[in-house]
Amino acid sequence: MTNVAAPSTGGFSSDQARTLIPPVGSTEHTTCCEYCPVACGYKVFTWPIGSDGGPEAADNALGRDFPVGPLAGGWISENMHTVVRVDGALRNCVVIPDPDATVVNVGGGHSVRGGALAKKLYRSDGPTSDRLTTPQLRVDGVLVPIPWDVALDLVADVSRHVIQQHGELAWGMKIYSYQFFENTYAASKLALGAIATPNWSPHHAPAEGDDVPGLSDAGIDAFGAAFADDRAADVILIAGTDPYETKTVRFTQWQSPGGAALVVVDPRRTFTAAYAEENGGIHLQINPGTDTCLFNAIVLYILEHGWEDHEFVRANTASRRELDAEGHWRRVKFGRTREELLEYLRSDRDFTLTGAARVTGVKSEKIREAARLLSGGTGAQPLTSVLFEKGVYWSHNYENTAAIANLGLVLGAVGREGRATARMGGHQRGGVKAASYPLAKSPHEVDGHPIEMDTERWLVEGRTRFRWVVGTNWLSAMAGSAALSRRVAELVGIGPTITSTDPKTVLAQMKARIDAGGMVLVHQEIYENESTRYADLVLPAATWGEEDFARANAERRIRLYQRFMDPPGDARPDWWIFAQVARRMGFDGFDWADSNAVFEESAPRSGGSRKDYRALVEKARREGVRAHDLLAEHGTTGLQAPLGLDGDRITETVRLHEDLRFKSDSGRANFVLPDWSAVRNRNRVLAPRPEKGEVWVLNGRVNALWNNLSDFSRRQLSNDRWPLNPIEINPLDARRWGIGAGDLVSVECDSVLDQVGERTSGGFTAVAYPTDAVPPGVTFTYFLFPGSPSNNVVPADTSLQPLSLRYPFKLGRGTIRRLGRASGIDTMSFVPRNLVPSGGTGHVPADV
Repeated sequence: MTNVAAPSTGGFSSDQARTLIPPVGSTEHTTCCEYCPVACGYKVFTWPIGSDGGPEAADNALGRDFPVGPLAGGWISENMHTVVRVDGALRNCVVIPDPDATVVNVGGGHSVRGGALAKKLYRSDGPTSDRLTTPQLRVDGVLVPIPWDVALDLVADVSRHVIQQHGELAWGMKIYSYQFFENTYAASKLALGAIATPNWSPHHAPAEGDDVPGLSDAGIDAFGAAFADDRAADVILIAGTDPYETKTVRFTQWQSPGGAALVVVDPRRTFTAAYAEENGGIHLQINPGTDTCLFNAIVLYILEHGWEDHEFVRANTASRRELDAEGHWRRVKFGRTREELLEYLRSDRDFTLTGAARVTGVKSEKIREAARLLSGGTGAQPLTSVLFEKGVYWSHNYENTAAIANLGLVLGAVGREGRATARMGGHQRGGVKAASYPLAKSPHEVDGHPIEMDTERWLVEGRTRFRWVVGTNWLSAMAGSAALSRRVAELVGIGPTITSTDPKTVLAQMKARIDAGGMVLVHQEIYENESTRYADLVLPAATWGEEDFARANAERRIRLYQRFMDPPGDARPDWWIFAQVARRMGFDGFDWADSNAVFEESAPRSGGSRKDYRALVEKARREGVRAHDLLAEHGTTGLQAPLGLDGDRITETVRLHEDLRFKSDSGRANFVLPDWSAVRNRNRVLAPRPEKGEVWVLNGRVNALWNNLSDFSRRQLSNDRWPLNPIEINPLDARRWGIGAGDLVSVECDSVLDQVGERTSGGFTAVAYPTDAVPPGVTFTYFLFPGSPSNNVVPADTSLQPLSLRYPFKLGRGTIRRLGRASGIDTMSFVPRNLVPSGGTGHVPADV
């Protein structure tokens, strides 16, 4: 454990080392992990260089005797330390899991990702020194620094021109959906409120809208569960995610200690799948793209054997009369009663045990055993939860989410302790909109009903003249990303090149490009990435730790992420940038003094949602304090929303639907048509073509990395473990193709549907990782590795899923070809990653 001292020159240095312990009197802040949806609680200590604490409890800020063991709360590793600037002065900084946490990461557990949060912080002498620090304009192809006033004026002036000359549909914003309340509120107040454009979409999809529409049409909230339900459950179905890899502390502290039997649905034999089999559970290793069939078969078997939760279904699901009276057309069209669902399931032999085994590749006896485990069979009904993530809804979106909702309902797995049907989450939940999406303006429809704009198709068609990208590696994150990148290069290349930093000249050249059919691109980020290379303006954002922000985790627990350091250079928080542009465009209501003012203003818009925090702001106003300050008093425990007020006491909500009221006009839940014929037809387009030698190319996250690696590509641990993008290949396939561990391979598809439905090509390279985690004919790679975007082989034609306009990210395809031996991989291990102790241990330490 060492820290880095500062030399007398005032710069950073690594030549002096001493014991790293924060002293008594250190400045203490609370925050949460930046990464997965669990959002473990952390404490941050900063203190002057050269005044460290001692190993005795009385001599340090943690009040603990050092050393402590690595699995004990309060342990400080080298990866938890850095040096930052606070009010311009150099300070030691440690970011440690809260050893006093009583929720989420109880006692200070953490993942390998969160345990190195300090390494994401800006240092001018370290791997993070390439943070964006000043606004930049691309002049003759090169980014050059410009003042904020010039940058903001250009964004505002170009925006006004686009709206006046080409209409608000030509003005678009691509933005994180999850980040912090303050930023998403400010962005949506400008784009959806003031400008009122439908050309708005989240970082992960081509269109605004519901990611789990089948679940929503059943009346179930996607984040109704509490982590405590995992520990209370007897049985947990986990589909489309590996929680040990991607939501580590939820698995190690809430799922494995509870001892629930796990029913894991995954084409891969992951660590979680192997753990399930060693601990009384079961792994249903399905063929990719067949989830709907599997869920339908399990539901049919449960219904035909009378194993459902009869009382729950009878009392809490809608009648045909109630469904016909619903106000939303999708629920009227696809909503089903129990009897109607049973009739549908009996009409297709693919849902029999024999048929489902043939389609899904899961043996009929395993499907039968899963139905028995989940329902209890002829015995007592267990407490069962049904949890899922992107492998379910980023494939056959509507049908999969409908089918898994039906499974949850027949099991009565909603709104009661240990009984939930919910997403596990892909990221934290910081979205709140200042205005409703202007659906009536969208140019797109399905079955005569307006649907959110497919913004990527609109852009590729040349109809977007201005796009503002915020906090996303946009191009690599979209399906058909190679084709999209090529089209963006064309659009920003139309008309004159920007040749000057003179604001009048720049504005005239940007207008000329726009009026000639081209596009101006603004990208707001913390680092350059594969999308900023096309940007005309790059705006530097302040982020986690550099501003006070609030958001919720996957169990709706809202906490304050406190500012504890200076942002680099002239970087500014996103809410401030949006406000400055809005004011320059002449819009009122953007004169916030700080992020707390944005948070307080946003509270009414959270009303009625799972993140309702109106009560917090109301109580703060009654007491004459800032809402951020009141939230900070709750530390890493936070407040579990929706919140209410009982006199002066804030009330919290452990889980949603406890009153057995659902998100429908009748207040009842309902079953939803899980249309297998639609999935079959889509699979004919998506499935690999054997005559071409293609295989499935699945993608997802792996431990020790996160998202597009904006932080992790700057961490030695991550670079050593994953210097290049891995692709898992079954050993039988590897031998057949002449590929060995560590070989560099190409993954290519010559028939990728682009954003307008035209066939194009795409590919990427990766390092072969032979493993039995994937079956023959199936490969798996990281989903957003820099320079190796797996989305190049994923189709982007949303006409394949017109109900929700979601890409089938998890269902890529391609051919695999050896290129030669990969270089620079000496630190990369190829040992199996899905091994568990034989016989099972029942519990996995949080820090494994």
